[in-house]
Amino acid sequence: MLKVENLQSGYGQIQVLRDVSLEVKEGEIVSLLGANGAGKTTTLRTISGLIKAWSGTVKFNDVLITNEPPDFIVRRGLIQVPEGRQLFTDMTVLENLELGAYTPSARKNLKKNLEYCFELFPILKERIKQPVGTMSGGQQQMVAIARGLMSEPKLLILDEPSIGLSPLLTEQVFDTIKEISKTGISILLVEQNVEQALSFSDRGYVLENGSIVLEGTSDELLANEDLRKAYLGM
Repeated sequence: MLKVENLQSGYGQIQVLRDVSLEVKEGEIVSLLGANGAGKTTTLRTISGLIKAWSGTVKFNDVLITNEPPDFIVRRGLIQVPEGRQLFTDMTVLENLELGAYTPSARKNLKKNLEYCFELFPILKERIKQPVGTMSGGQQQMVAIARGLMSEPKLLILDEPSIGLSPLLTEQVFDTIKEISKTGISILLVEQNVEQALSFSDRGYVLENGSIVLEGTSDELLANEDLRKAYLGM
């Protein structure tokens, strides 16, 4: 579904990514792991067309999307939920969700998609007219994920969905991600909570200083001594 090969990019004259290659197959949950500053968000932003690739290719469902504008990529069904949520805090829950229905097909299916989001997150239906800025961090994260789902993604990219959340809310978010994947939506997850991310992912990649240094199934990565020492404190 998503195939990234030898991707290089950065900001200005500063190179961040160095020949990053990764793949997400249809129906998979894949984790992209690494410490702060490893290049995880830069990888996602380059895939999504938010920053330009210097070289390498990004293909989505066999269509070359390298350096295509973000709206073109969204229309193909590749949707990113950014780190920090980036919601319109003065607007209501409903208004934020409606903004997610960007494509013609999503607008056509607005009511159906809203109902699905409210099934996943019943609290959002209760708070439908509440300004998002007055909600808790966990509720805002629910809005961010729901807004992404309103775009009818084929691949949903989640950048640090548990950041700033309590352990209980983190568990709830991960449970919801599992439910989303059961509908056939593929997921690429960036997450610092390595053990939790791998516990429900099919495969994973470890990024270090802009390069992929480890990859494998989740079981293989959890059993890797270098990974356990570096990220799990074991």
